[in-house]
Amino acid sequence: MAVSNPIGFKPFAVGFWTTITYLALLIPLLVIHETVPLPPSNPTLYSGLNLTKSWLDLTVLSRDYHPFNSRKNDEIHDWLLLELEEIKKRNGTNDSSMVVFADDVSNITTANSIFGASSPIGTYFEGTNVIVYIRGKDDPQGHWWEASSVSSDKVIGKGGVLINAHYDSVASGYGATDDGMGCVTVMALIDYFSRPENRPQRGIVALLNNNEEDGLWGAQAFIHHPLLPFCHTFLNLEGAGAGGRANLFRTTDVEVTNAYRGTKNPFGTVISSDAFSLGAIRSNTDYIVFNGVFGLRGLDMAFYRPRARYHTNQDDAAHASRASLWHMLSSSLHTMQGLSGDTGQTFIGDRGDGDRKKVWNGRGNDGVWFDIFGQGFALFELRTMFAWSLTLLIATPLILLGLTYVLMRNDKYYFFSAGRSAYEGSDLDPVMLGGRKGLFRFPFALIVSGALVVGSAYLITKINPLVIYSNEYTVWAMMISLFYFVFWTIMAGANFARPSALHRGYSIFWLFTIAWCIMVVDTVFEDRFRIAAGYIFVFFHSATFLAAFLALLELCALPTKTSFAQQVHDEHEVRDHISAVPHADDLMSPSRDELDAAEDDEDGDDEEESQSAPTETTPLVGGGSGDNRRTTFATTYRRSISAFVNKTTSPESEKGQPYEYEQRWSGNLPGWLWILQFLILGPFLIILFAQNGLTLVASVSQTGADGSSLLVPYLMTAFFSIFLILPITPFIHRITHHVPMVLLLVFIATLIYNLAAFPFTEDSRYKIYFQNTVDLDTGISRVNYVGLEDFVKQTIAELPSAMGKELNCTSEGSSRPGLTICSYDGSDVPPNVVKTYPDGVPPQKGFGSWLDFNITRGQDETKARFEIHAKDSRSCAIMFKKPISSFTINGNQPDERFGNVPEEGLTRIKLYRRNWTTPWIVDVQWEAESDASTGIDGNIVCSWDDVNMPGTIPAYDEGIKYAPRWVALTKLTSGLCEGSKAFKA
Repeated sequence: MAVSNPIGFKPFAVGFWTTITYLALLIPLLVIHETVPLPPSNPTLYSGLNLTKSWLDLTVLSRDYHPFNSRKNDEIHDWLLLELEEIKKRNGTNDSSMVVFADDVSNITTANSIFGASSPIGTYFEGTNVIVYIRGKDDPQGHWWEASSVSSDKVIGKGGVLINAHYDSVASGYGATDDGMGCVTVMALIDYFSRPENRPQRGIVALLNNNEEDGLWGAQAFIHHPLLPFCHTFLNLEGAGAGGRANLFRTTDVEVTNAYRGTKNPFGTVISSDAFSLGAIRSNTDYIVFNGVFGLRGLDMAFYRPRARYHTNQDDAAHASRASLWHMLSSSLHTMQGLSGDTGQTFIGDRGDGDRKKVWNGRGNDGVWFDIFGQGFALFELRTMFAWSLTLLIATPLILLGLTYVLMRNDKYYFFSAGRSAYEGSDLDPVMLGGRKGLFRFPFALIVSGALVVGSAYLITKINPLVIYSNEYTVWAMMISLFYFVFWTIMAGANFARPSALHRGYSIFWLFTIAWCIMVVDTVFEDRFRIAAGYIFVFFHSATFLAAFLALLELCALPTKTSFAQQVHDEHEVRDHISAVPHADDLMSPSRDELDAAEDDEDGDDEEESQSAPTETTPLVGGGSGDNRRTTFATTYRRSISAFVNKTTSPESEKGQPYEYEQRWSGNLPGWLWILQFLILGPFLIILFAQNGLTLVASVSQTGADGSSLLVPYLMTAFFSIFLILPITPFIHRITHHVPMVLLLVFIATLIYNLAAFPFTEDSRYKIYFQNTVDLDTGISRVNYVGLEDFVKQTIAELPSAMGKELNCTSEGSSRPGLTICSYDGSDVPPNVVKTYPDGVPPQKGFGSWLDFNITRGQDETKARFEIHAKDSRSCAIMFKKPISSFTINGNQPDERFGNVPEEGLTRIKLYRRNWTTPWIVDVQWEAESDASTGIDGNIVCSWDDVNMPGTIPAYDEGIKYAPRWVALTKLTSGLCEGSKAFKA
């Protein structure tokens, strides 16, 4: 008994190998996506690193809320200085090799925000950064930073490496991952590199900055520190999520990225870097300060999920893990060793932009980078990919056209061939080849199935828009199963109706055409916009080209179209000749072969060869089936011809026979070639599309709570679902019905679930923005909740202080587009942020004393001086009803490196101070208006953020206690509580 070819292009083999391949790849990718590599059993794996100590430091750092505008923030600042002194003492480090700076003198004034603000905002900030310098082997000796000759255009030694994290948290989060893990990682690396045996080649500057959360101000304050000109490269550590793996968010160039390559568990893709560049990601990190303002070259490493815990009270040590901490710590150590250990001129030299106000750290090259299975890391230059892309665009069509020409010259190009005449110039009808069957199946199936998948995205967005918030995988399963089933139904149905051996080839050609069109766009973006995110399409195009090349190459195994037509014509002639011979053989007994053939062919030829009506040539005797008939030479000859013809068309002979009802000429096509095409199209592309899809969808699945588009996560899932299945589409018509039927059931179940399921859980809580506002002139207090209106109303309905109160909801004036602000009278839960009266006295009585200011303005002058002091607050703002043209704060003019005052002027100035008592002195000037008052009016607003003491902001405490368990509260702006007073000058 013959054994079936295990890799033949047959239904069982195709279904088995494709299904096994997808499962073998997707299951590990899901495990990698959901888990973090375990930390080493030995917490002191590297001499100088102690994971246990770092974890204990994290518990201290994240014990309380510690925003910039809180007393706990001062405690963390002092704790960091004590820990650094302990490190120096423990390592026996002298003051020359490790220098600690408590920077309480760096102040900055800016006339614009470098990101985020919808309108220009002036800012004054007094920094409280903690900075550590670890001297490298190549660094100059002595206190070189005190020399007056230190400047950005002069290289100090061979330049140094900056590592940065911020030690403030938001008012509503404990900051375990944002940015506690970054801070303890910096502390651990200070401990490591300050040891004599680990002394770096290039010096290291460790910056622990304060007040990143309100606008990256700590990093910006570093601009005045004398260590800045020494830094040529940087590593920024951040938390844009609350756990998981530390993601390589973005890098400036391939050279600095090379320092990251080689880390044990790399994780990240250049797609996220390009998303920042294109503005698709609205939030930002200190990276844009170090690179965009200071001109340093470096990397941004951050946690990115789960977003639901980000900036909430679940960003704590209890919801973090040692594994996540170790992933950031080990990756940072490897990167810093690479950057500080570079002994060449990689990061020294003329800048590409020639800006002499920025450090001269050489010219970097744009890079393409991505991890593979969280184990390998691919890295190459963008210009290499551009050359590759351009070559593919030009060469691949030419190669396929060249091979097509060769096949046509050799008369073996069956594609698009409807028929062929057996003999040139003959009047005979052409032999039908069926070379056009299957031409338009693929685009039709792709359009229909793709449209249904995209339609399902719109359906879910309309009915249950946030189900992806906590149910990513049911959305994935719904879209993948829908696309697979619909595509299979169309393709298998079409092939059943009109079988075609060219079905697979046409599908691959369509894939190649789609890939080529995408590559045109991608190549333009690579060249014009330096976008590298299209690397997956470069691989996609390469794979489809190779598969298409093989699809053409396999035609070489076929006979020429002319020879096939002649063969068919000759067989037809033989049949016609034999059928025209008188049936004299009916007088003889049939042979055993003829009897066997007759039994096998009784449904076909028997009817055609049944006895005809008697004629003048019909024998008078015989015509029966007697056993003893004479055999003559003539009858034996005719039987031999008949048997030969029958055997050539016998379905029992599989060699050289077409599959089922496909074209007769296709019998010689190699049945194993499909597996080679699938290996080219499948595994690597599946890995790329799956891991990028999982990462990107996870990064946006919970951003709907931030006011981002609710549709984008579903469209992104639809896009990657389609591309995830595309590698199997040329072969899908050969898959048996079992897998599609199972996926149909999966689709029905997940569709029902996605339409009906409640979108939030205790582990994936819906974030609602909170703020308590107080009019300090009137004493009116309002409690504000911001989010999607339905969920905000459900939350407020559970609050005791809101019961029976009028609820005002509007989307106008919301600081977060796409969200609704609902507010109610908060007189029952008045804030008590400033303890002006003893317990028992209503806090409202002391509202007026929270904020004091004095305005000095001469008669008819268009300038004024504000002196502002707020009790127990380090953050205030002046809001002007008409723009001002210039300002100074405490005598400081805006630093032009952050931009000048815009022509339209400013309507807002933010104020930050490092202590709690020194008033702000603000001088402003505005343009006089004709036929109008020369004065100016507006509001002074101050914020309070410290809720470590219960009862400070009772409305917030109430929200934490009584809101549904699927709700998390987070800060709306820089202050959980804002108090304002009007002014007129």
